[in-house]
Amino acid sequence: MALRGFTEVPYLPFLSLRPAEMRALQELPDKTKDGLLPLVHLRPWTTSYQLQNSLDRLNEAYGNRPTVLAVGPEEPAAKARPVHGELAALRSSGDGYLNWCEFIKATGHEHFIPAVQIDDAAEIGQQVDCFYELGRGLVIIVPKEAYPGLPALAATIANRTDQGVDTCFVLDEGISSREPLQRAVFLVEHINTIKSRCPAACISVSGSSFPDTFTSITQQEIFERTMFELLVAQVGRDKMIYSDRGSARIERQRGGGGAPAPRIDYPQAGQWRFFRSELEGFSGYQEQAQALLTIQPPIFDAVLRVWGTQMIERTAHGDTAAIKTPARSTAVRINLHLQKQTFFNDPISLYDTEDEWDG
Repeated sequence: MALRGFTEVPYLPFLSLRPAEMRALQELPDKTKDGLLPLVHLRPWTTSYQLQNSLDRLNEAYGNRPTVLAVGPEEPAAKARPVHGELAALRSSGDGYLNWCEFIKATGHEHFIPAVQIDDAAEIGQQVDCFYELGRGLVIIVPKEAYPGLPALAATIANRTDQGVDTCFVLDEGISSREPLQRAVFLVEHINTIKSRCPAACISVSGSSFPDTFTSITQQEIFERTMFELLVAQVGRDKMIYSDRGSARIERQRGGGGAPAPRIDYPQAGQWRFFRSELEGFSGYQEQAQALLTIQPPIFDAVLRVWGTQMIERTAHGDTAAIKTPARSTAVRINLHLQKQTFFNDPISLYDTEDEWDG
């Protein structure tokens, strides 16, 4: 039996082992952590030298709850560290991705649901056999460029998992289309391909449409949610799981423009609202937190008692230990987004929070 029944998962967010995302995950109420199922890509933890530091931080944030674990892509590094060699070994496809299989089977990793690596088609079958025998469930992330190979891939998975039992395919759109209606027509074909070959499998579509500039916008539709609702209207909600990047963007912003202007981002169920300041430092964050709390008609949900709302309130009231950096602002946004998307279809449970936060 799989560690999580995929049909019961309301939300499958892609998360990266970066400080803002791990803080956002860590500060969620326990009920929310139990409800969502994070898909975490392994990467070095900040400047650490060992991969174990990444696992330790994930455990600190999420405990030993079932977690989908994937090997992150190779990242450029100014100086190679031992952790980069460890990750490269996990990406090796030899003997059916043996290194990755052994890593997943290692003592202390029993709560990890493995994501299948698909770069080497000849080695996929043996890898799937290894993971399926573990009985934890498995996830197949299919990047956009690999969509043409879906018929053969789905057939391979079906032959080794009793037509997709305890499996979930994730179609990874990368940067989500801002024309969801047009893109949905294209994706339905791929979803039906999976359904016809792996009728027992669950399916998700993920990506990020979070903007990279805010000088001329104050709000934006969450296109991933719009896309999902369009898709389920055509293929049915059965075995479909909502996914996105937790409101993180795909491309990492790197240097060149100095520190970004202070900004408070406020996620709602179907859109983001942006409050950007021309002031510098904490004064800018306080100004925009106050603007969020007083905007008319009201949008701030003070009844929702989670860490993200507390941080916004503390900032508005002048607490300089609350939102004072772009990283903290990002963590607040992700924390609120994860909470709201987990309970998108369960508004009563959205407010069932009992945890306390220290800030």
